[in-house]
Amino acid sequence: MSSSDQLHINHWDNFFDDELHQRLYPTWWDAGTANHWRHRRFMEPLLDVLQTRDDTWLTVGDGSGHDSWILLNDGFQDVLTTDIGAGTLRRSLAEGHIRKYAQANAEDLKFADGQFDGVLCKEAFHHMRRPYLGLYEMLRVARRAVVLIEPQDQWADFPTRVGAARPSYERVGNYVYSMSVREVQKIALGLNLPGYAVKNLQDVYIGGCEFARADPADPLFARMTQAVAELQARCEQHQEKWNYLLTIFFKDPALLADATLQERLQALGWKVERTDTNPHLQPVQAAGMPEAAPSGALRLAA
Repeated sequence: MSSSDQLHINHWDNFFDDELHQRLYPTWWDAGTANHWRHRRFMEPLLDVLQTRDDTWLTVGDGSGHDSWILLNDGFQDVLTTDIGAGTLRRSLAEGHIRKYAQANAEDLKFADGQFDGVLCKEAFHHMRRPYLGLYEMLRVARRAVVLIEPQDQWADFPTRVGAARPSYERVGNYVYSMSVREVQKIALGLNLPGYAVKNLQDVYIGGCEFARADPADPLFARMTQAVAELQARCEQHQEKWNYLLTIFFKDPALLADATLQERLQALGWKVERTDTNPHLQPVQAAGMPEAAPSGALRLAA
């Protein structure tokens, strides 16, 4: 195990030693907060697009289990929560926020090929020491789709930042990877996946939003929604860079053939591309994959 992995485990094992975390933890299970409004927006690929509430889902890098909690509260029936450190997950299970969990390293998942219908990795890819190995593992254990929600690479995809990209590192020692549409496309083409869908999102974090209400009458929430709307308008005019990228990697060709699903994607502004175009491979078999149908928020001061 690498020192970075051990530091991640220690973070969750010692999570409640910090007074701020003790105060924040109860707010994560309140669907009426401004912070929950933020995270609900991130979950559009599952809640509003795929809508696969009867499928089996695996969450990767789920920390406290908050991603699973959102899914379960929205009617998803079978969600296995995982993280490299299980310290906080034990408490979340005991308090009834999640239904089941496993301690799991994303780079070496101990699950069978295609064991889950879908895999969700939200804001955890950039924490991994070898994130692409983690993504390949997620694609291996998923039967239908993998959903990746990550900060947008600020030096890739139009409009790009001016100047040289400066590397970013976290205290646990890992380099912070970020995603781009071009990178998603290369992954899907390289594995000959049936296709992918992407959509950008603008997120704004204001300190204290965990304790604010998702109510227009709440001054902090009003500031947050106004900032999001203004930045989103600038992004749409190519005057500002999106700061998040929502991605669905399709493994099951039937998802691309689902007219209702494709209509939802189009209505919500998603870009879809078919990528099983390698003339030297079978149309729906991804190279190296089983044949079965097969933190980037802008911060504002409180």
